[in-house]
Amino acid sequence: MKGFSELRFVGLKLVIFVFLVSFTLMLLPFHIFQTSAIAHINETYENIYEQSVEGLTKSLSVGYFLWHAMFNAVQSGNQDFVDLMFQEILEDFPDVRAIRIIERPKEMAQERDFEVFVRQDELYAFLNIRDSLSQNTVEDSVVLVSLDKEKTLARLSMADRVTFSNSGRKTFAYGLRADIKGYDIYNWLLFHSFVAGLVGVLLMMEVLSVGFSRYHQTQGLQTTVHMWELQDPYTTFHSKNVAKIAEVLGKRLKLKRKKLAELVNGAKLHDIGKMGISTSILRKKGPLNEIEWEVMFSHPERGKNLLEQFKYLGEYVPYAYMHHEREDGSGYPRGLKGEEIPFEVRILAVADVFEALTADRPYRDAYTFAEAAEMMADMPLDQDIVSELFSALPELERVLNPRTAESVQGAFDSVI
Repeated sequence: MKGFSELRFVGLKLVIFVFLVSFTLMLLPFHIFQTSAIAHINETYENIYEQSVEGLTKSLSVGYFLWHAMFNAVQSGNQDFVDLMFQEILEDFPDVRAIRIIERPKEMAQERDFEVFVRQDELYAFLNIRDSLSQNTVEDSVVLVSLDKEKTLARLSMADRVTFSNSGRKTFAYGLRADIKGYDIYNWLLFHSFVAGLVGVLLMMEVLSVGFSRYHQTQGLQTTVHMWELQDPYTTFHSKNVAKIAEVLGKRLKLKRKKLAELVNGAKLHDIGKMGISTSILRKKGPLNEIEWEVMFSHPERGKNLLEQFKYLGEYVPYAYMHHEREDGSGYPRGLKGEEIPFEVRILAVADVFEALTADRPYRDAYTFAEAAEMMADMPLDQDIVSELFSALPELERVLNPRTAESVQGAFDSVI
């Protein structure tokens, strides 16, 4: 559990409270639950047993007694054929104890294929003998099948719960008397409630500790990045504006809520690796020399290494590490191409470039939104995302922070 190391910060009173609530909620409905559960189990056993017997009897009816050959054998008195089929039934259906042809009883109508009944606490079935199309029925005879009720019970793995008895206390399937062993779940429920209390406490601790840790780590680093950016009027609001642009694009590109939140937080942290770079390099108005460029190229690696130190922020590493990768492989630090770059990072790359172009820099003035978008159409960025950026320009005009001297001073004062 990721938050287990932070459990010591959760108060003992809260732990006891959550445990007692979880335990009580499990235990309170005990009496109603036990009664209804036992009744439901008994009903379920009965339904399963009846369905099994009905299925067996139907298989016999369809397989042997809705059949021209059997119908003709009975009508013609071909007892050898009938006996042969009866022997096959006894071998193939262990639940059948005995089978024979008897004179039709009054209670067995010709319209029905079969009927299951109980006599003297034994289970039987009548089956009509018909031709294959059920157009003709043997009028004066039916098949009497004696079913082994205990074997059916054993086949259904219910023999340890149900015992047939003439003096049984409950009425089971088809009116058979039986003793049904209920489930005494009192001890089980106590144990279950105790475990539920412990699980509730652990889950509460995990959620709180992970949630607090993730929140404070993420928000703390975002605030640190923003305060660092406030030192430079050229980069003030850069990460926040990149996050706003990325959020607008992510919504337009139908990112799911979780991925959208990840993209926004990743955008706020994407330049965290620059915090280790000298301001003399970052604010230099002229071109950078070879060493300075090497330092600048290192900031994705710096950001990756920094975020990897926080166990809850691993999902943001690609944003810090890959936001300078480009579609044609001309980016850095790894020269990834196209689909090798995660889709969300490609969104961030478009947002980052657009924000940079529309902000003043020591070496140039800001481009207009339209000019920046036109320039990006010729850059090795994901052009599907760039096209979406064109459509979003009016919305971006409304949501982006101004970057005037007054707004910078006001933001700095609010943080201080």
